[in-house]
Amino acid sequence: MDSVACGPADGFVFHSQPLCSLTRDQERLVFWGLVLVCFGVAIGFAALGYWLILPFAGLEIGLLAWALDAMRSRKGDYETLLIDGDKVIVEWCDGKRRGRREMNRHWVCVMCDCATPGRNCHLSVRSHGRVTEVGHYLSDEARLQLAATLRSKLQA
Repeated sequence: MDSVACGPADGFVFHSQPLCSLTRDQERLVFWGLVLVCFGVAIGFAALGYWLILPFAGLEIGLLAWALDAMRSRKGDYETLLIDGDKVIVEWCDGKRRGRREMNRHWVCVMCDCATPGRNCHLSVRSHGRVTEVGHYLSDEARLQLAATLRSKLQA
């Protein structure tokens, strides 16, 4: 998770996106390193007569490739919350879905629901019956802190 909370003196900007720490070259290096280790072990066992391990090794590498591809497809995801004057603007990109919601600052309500105190929290802003969840890429503690910050910024 990468987040920024800053802005002009009377405004507030919160930007968050997933933390994608591997570059494309590092991703390839990790993938092919694991392919060599996995198939090296599988071929060793197949040489001892346990040939049934080979399809499972192939399945394991296929799942790894799928997982790395899924992570790569999320690199462009983000969410931004902007408080500027009487407007609150929420923009997001989640996979192929993009959205933007503009709300009146005086009607916005910040809701933070936790399943247990401080755990499994969901942060959302609500206005005129429309609820928009924010803080997807944050930890529970960071969501609680963002909720407190938003409440103070919206009341100012």
